[in-house]
Amino acid sequence: MSFRKSIRGRRGRRRVSSHFELQLTSMMDVLVIIVVFLLKSYSTATNQFSAMAGVQLPYSFSQDSPPDSLHLILTPEAMTFENERILEFTRSAGDVGTSDASYSLRPSDTDEGGRRVIPLYDALIKARNKSELLRAKSTKRDAQGNPLPFEGVLAIQADKRVHYDTIRRVMYTAGAAGYKVFRFLAMKKE
Repeated sequence: MSFRKSIRGRRGRRRVSSHFELQLTSMMDVLVIIVVFLLKSYSTATNQFSAMAGVQLPYSFSQDSPPDSLHLILTPEAMTFENERILEFTRSAGDVGTSDASYSLRPSDTDEGGRRVIPLYDALIKARNKSELLRAKSTKRDAQGNPLPFEGVLAIQADKRVHYDTIRRVMYTAGAAGYKVFRFLAMKKE
């Protein structure tokens, strides 16, 4: 008899009372915490710069994130502007297979005494014209009611092995195309 009473007692305890209510306060607290977490971790930056495979970037301790700008990547092999390869460097025959190979521009890729890189200049002018067209169509205006001026910001991601002379030519070309602010990207040292 005592055995049957214990079984009946356990069955009775398992039943949920008919007056069960859901605790909405706790659920709302959880949802608010999730929303706050998602808002804090949301990034509004449209530019996410990442290093290409095989590119050796210099290191920096700066914690600043680069602002929105056009992106130019210089490797010892090629020049890439906005994810489009615009120029291949030539390599001397004696340097093939060595790690300290020298890369150079073809004479047909430069003008103004070898200072301006023609394919890069053409790509920068095309990007500037597109930006100015979009600014003219935008509703944002300055105090006089004119479209906002072209900012001319260029982010340059240059491999450690790229020669200074090449970077100087790139900066001269960008300056000739109306780009006045250069931001050199580096890897964040942690």
